[in-house]
Amino acid sequence: MSSDVIRPILQDFQGDIEHGPGAMVGEIADCERELGVRFVGGFFDYLQTYGWLSVGSNDIYGLGARIESWRQLKEMTLSERTEMSPPLPRHLVTFYNDGFGNQHCLDARDVVDDEHRIVFWNHELGPDQTPAFIANSFAEWLRLLIAAEQE
Repeated sequence: MSSDVIRPILQDFQGDIEHGPGAMVGEIADCERELGVRFVGGFFDYLQTYGWLSVGSNDIYGLGARIESWRQLKEMTLSERTEMSPPLPRHLVTFYNDGFGNQHCLDARDVVDDEHRIVFWNHELGPDQTPAFIANSFAEWLRLLIAAEQE
């Protein structure tokens, strides 16, 4: 999975799209180190190619230049891990808030086909919850988001 897969997904979207210039490899590595994870596949390519993304009314966290504080991947994940209840487990990295306090996250425990699975962290359930599966990859998740946005 690469930005070559993400780009056509974005091209199919009929609404407004904004994105950054992409994050530097060193910036991605610093974020990985601070969060204790390793980004792979489509999500790594998303960070490197776009940095951050707005698709219609949906803001996807990221890294890089021209990024508002509330959209910063590292800061939002650390906040969810330390300031929120229930705290986000260390193996999850949030990249999208659904507007109701729930988080869409990479599950960094496993890599399958060079991709992290995407899961749903429900802020109303306890810390021992098993997050619900959403998608097999960031690109698949993005397709679902765009389909919902265009309905």
